[in-house]
Amino acid sequence: MRIFDRYIVREIFVPTLIGLLALTFVFLSREIGHLLEVIIRQAANASELAEVSMAILPKVLTFTLPMAVLVGILTGFGRMSSDNEAIALRAAGISMRRILWPVLFLAGGAWLVNLGLTVWIAPKMATRLRTVEKEIALKQVALEVQPRVFNESLDNFDLYVRERRDLEWRGIMLSDKTDPDNPRVTFAQSGVLVQDEANRAFQLTLSNGNRHMVSPASPHKYDFSTFERTTIPIPMPGAARTPGRPAVEETSTRALWERIQARNATYEERVEFHSRIALPFACLALALVGLPLGVSTTRGSKSMGLVLSLTLMLVYYLLLIGGTRMAGAANLSPVLSAWLPNIGFVALGLFLLGRSDSAYENRVMAWLRRAMDWGANRIASVTLTRQRMNRWAYSLQHRPKFFRLLDVYVLRGFWFFFMLVLMVFVSLFVIITLFELLPDIIQNNAGVAVVASYFLYLLPQILYWVIPLTVLLAILISLGALTKTNEILAVKAGAISLYRLSIPLLVMGFLLSAGVYFMQEFILPYSNQRQDEYHDVIKGRAPQTYRDPQRKWMVGSRDDRLYHYTYFDPSRNVFGGVEIFEFERNAFTLRQWVFAARGMWDGNTWVFEDGWIRRLAPDQSVGYEPFRSLPLTDVETPEYFKKEVRTAAQLSYSELKKYVGDLRQSGFDVTSLTLDLYRKISFPLVSSIMAIIGIPFSFKTGKKGAFYGIGFCVVIGIIYWTTFELFERLGGINRLSPFIAAWFPNLIFGLSGMWMMLRVKT
Repeated sequence: MRIFDRYIVREIFVPTLIGLLALTFVFLSREIGHLLEVIIRQAANASELAEVSMAILPKVLTFTLPMAVLVGILTGFGRMSSDNEAIALRAAGISMRRILWPVLFLAGGAWLVNLGLTVWIAPKMATRLRTVEKEIALKQVALEVQPRVFNESLDNFDLYVRERRDLEWRGIMLSDKTDPDNPRVTFAQSGVLVQDEANRAFQLTLSNGNRHMVSPASPHKYDFSTFERTTIPIPMPGAARTPGRPAVEETSTRALWERIQARNATYEERVEFHSRIALPFACLALALVGLPLGVSTTRGSKSMGLVLSLTLMLVYYLLLIGGTRMAGAANLSPVLSAWLPNIGFVALGLFLLGRSDSAYENRVMAWLRRAMDWGANRIASVTLTRQRMNRWAYSLQHRPKFFRLLDVYVLRGFWFFFMLVLMVFVSLFVIITLFELLPDIIQNNAGVAVVASYFLYLLPQILYWVIPLTVLLAILISLGALTKTNEILAVKAGAISLYRLSIPLLVMGFLLSAGVYFMQEFILPYSNQRQDEYHDVIKGRAPQTYRDPQRKWMVGSRDDRLYHYTYFDPSRNVFGGVEIFEFERNAFTLRQWVFAARGMWDGNTWVFEDGWIRRLAPDQSVGYEPFRSLPLTDVETPEYFKKEVRTAAQLSYSELKKYVGDLRQSGFDVTSLTLDLYRKISFPLVSSIMAIIGIPFSFKTGKKGAFYGIGFCVVIGIIYWTTFELFERLGGINRLSPFIAAWFPNLIFGLSGMWMMLRVKT
């Protein structure tokens, strides 16, 4: 390679690598919680965690690698255009076709890597991921069962435990619905759970208990037995896979090709095969489009590289995913649907390359620049004029007020990069979410208005997630730019402390934290409920309230009673299929069992109809008494059963606090909700902590450039997000108190940032 080629490759490779890291982190951010769940709940060691991570990574890289190549080309050539190096190349007579060779060299390497991922590595890793997760699950010593909480994670079983002492449980209720025609309810004073690896199951050994079975079709037939010791096998969740072909993404490319040749491949398998071959070519197709758009004589292209990258990526993947789904509905060729985006982008790239050596500047970039100038002028028209701003700044220089000219200058740079980075992060989240929902949108014929409304109400939640990282990156870039241009040195020469320079950024960090808290309290509860409603429509689900229809067990206000029901109408106060289990005060021994087909509240008491009562005497005799109508005065009022199951995101702090208290009284697991309660205070402060961390780092590393700041931001984001999720999982399973789990990450990073601030040479 010549010096010119090496220079081009280096200018593209660095932003490509940083873009790949950033995009992969954004895509993997939703998987971090899953990985930590594997570590904490299933006691995975470091090698197993690495294996799970490596199994997830190839599938993500197949999408992020073409995107990173486009980001690298547009950003690298945008920097060259901004520094007038593109003009120098044109003045030296170097054509666009000559510049294309080193670009294709880098894009071709990415194409080979991506081809290996999609054709060979990703299918194997998808299969291995499922296998490793099963192996890790088999290593569990016991289920994560919380005392006085109904555990419904086991297939066909409901489990309730009064007390837990390590691996020994006391006061156990086990509802076995394996045979719906003959459901069984078992009560025992104590029990121990162990694993049976040979049969991929758990063995629950119960002591001093009794078993009851009543057929719904024949309630007069009753089976009752006592035992001193019995063992019940419980199948492990997800231990077995339904027989048949493996999932399409787990099928090897060779097997797909053989089925296509044998003409017995399904449409999904044919689409999967051609998509695996076509997706890597996105590296070359996007390179052809990105080069002429990146090489522009318009100044300011450096800041528009990420924006244009997001636009092109969105268009490409919309064509790829939407084309395959619509082709499946219209019975079109899988080859055409998979290769159509590549064909379109190659044609567009060749057209732009043909025009790039003409005397005209790039019209797309010129149009974007004019649009940005128009927006800047509109903003300037509603703000103070330059003359008034100068008079205001001059007057403030001679007054002991906060906002001086230097503060305005620092905040102006911060807000410019803050809005640019915020737009990039929000666009990435929208693209990722759209990719996930696009199959459901097409399958369920969700209208444009529904999809647009969903993203409109999802936007506050996205802002809630990305604002902290946006603060960090905006500070790193803005102060880094001041450091690189020696403006920080000029501030020091003017006898102004860097602490004084940092005050407006710290204040802005605290104001943004207050804004995040305000949005969490007054906007997110409503917007999250609405976006859940539109999400159900996109998914093809029937409209529903946020009451859990599967909540069939509740603990009474007294500790000697359990309720089970199949239906409850909160508006009419009507039960369907309600059962009441009453126990002895000091022993978990069933004393009375009441069943009623219906239950109605008459304003003062419950009236149950068409049921029976079974009373168990100490001598193990059973009394059976059917009834047509039975009033019961000691049953809880309807308000006791009207505790809505709502997520923490749909509640404000005060509502969640009251909600946690109500659910705790009813015997539900409130550990995670208590953690969410504390996080409603701790998470908004992350923006302030990111400002404290970003300021000292930008002073020390600013001369290394903006891309170094982006890479550092990604690393800090990965560490912080992983720490936050890790402590959340530890708090969710009672390994840490919810208060410590919610506040300790802030404490660690906050003290670290303050320590670095104190070591800055001001």
